[in-house]
Amino acid sequence: MLAGASCLPLRLAALGTSPFREWGGSALSGIIAAMTPILYHYPASPFAELVRAALGLKRLAWGSLIVSNILPKPDQTRLTGGYGRTPVVQLGADIYCDTGAILPALDALPGPSLYPAPLGPLHRLVASWANGPQFFAHVGAAMGGMTPEMMGEGFIKDRQARFGMDLAALGKAAPHLAGKAMVAAHWLSLSLADGRAFIGGDAPGAGDLALYSNIWFVNAVPTAAANAQAMLAMPGVADWVARMAALGHGDRQEVSGDDALAAARAAPPAPITGKVDAPYQPGMLVGVTQEGTKDAPSIGRLLRCCPDGISIAREVEDGLTVHVHFPRLGQLVLPA
Repeated sequence: MLAGASCLPLRLAALGTSPFREWGGSALSGIIAAMTPILYHYPASPFAELVRAALGLKRLAWGSLIVSNILPKPDQTRLTGGYGRTPVVQLGADIYCDTGAILPALDALPGPSLYPAPLGPLHRLVASWANGPQFFAHVGAAMGGMTPEMMGEGFIKDRQARFGMDLAALGKAAPHLAGKAMVAAHWLSLSLADGRAFIGGDAPGAGDLALYSNIWFVNAVPTAAANAQAMLAMPGVADWVARMAALGHGDRQEVSGDDALAAARAAPPAPITGKVDAPYQPGMLVGVTQEGTKDAPSIGRLLRCCPDGISIAREVEDGLTVHVHFPRLGQLVLPA
């Protein structure tokens, strides 16, 4: 079994030959179209870029559903409940929130592994570090020089309300945070010094994707050009970034919220493997929220809560049931 697939819905782990085809317009029909990944994202999101690059690495066809970079996100939250972060990936009636849940789900699909040997599961450790404490460092490196006018009033109000963003504090801490981001680029450079193409050798994996999305973020912000140039000037880093960018984004086709809802109706949720660890009980009504956010909880019946992830069943509308999946780390699971 592929690394990361041990506690996934059975349908994903059992797929053999590619079930994907070209999207033939906005109408979906049948299980093949329904099981094409649908990515809820917006262009500037670094975590969405991580998933877009993963889809390129996997060489998958996928549906692109653009959402706002601020709440509300009605197409997304009608399936996820309160989960408003980006990105989200939908496979039929299975909804994956956070890259920690998305990448294992994509890894179970046909194509190159996102956890290739020799690192295997160690890619998870690198990705957890890069997308955790190092991500905030890269936020400072990318956004520390931006003015309120550049960010926009709506974005600022959203991030203040949901995450407690303090622009003055961010600007003051930006040099320190940029220095921390440079450490990650330096360590990446050292990892590539023996001539390897990617951090684990010849094949890119989840750790590469997470590190790449951080540098991509800094490089995408014009006011952070000096920080991006400093990172790219480190030996081996620019060539590695070029190799990661060359993965592309797979075969993308724009879809609508109605397409996504039709896909959820066309393919019922896959059976859940895994268990519910104490003190939780199977079937109990819970709310899942994310640490460090004030977003509303996603409420549903608990199906799984184990090291491999959290899954809840949600009744959406007109008898439609979806399973919403989260990584175990970074979540708060409380009785609803």
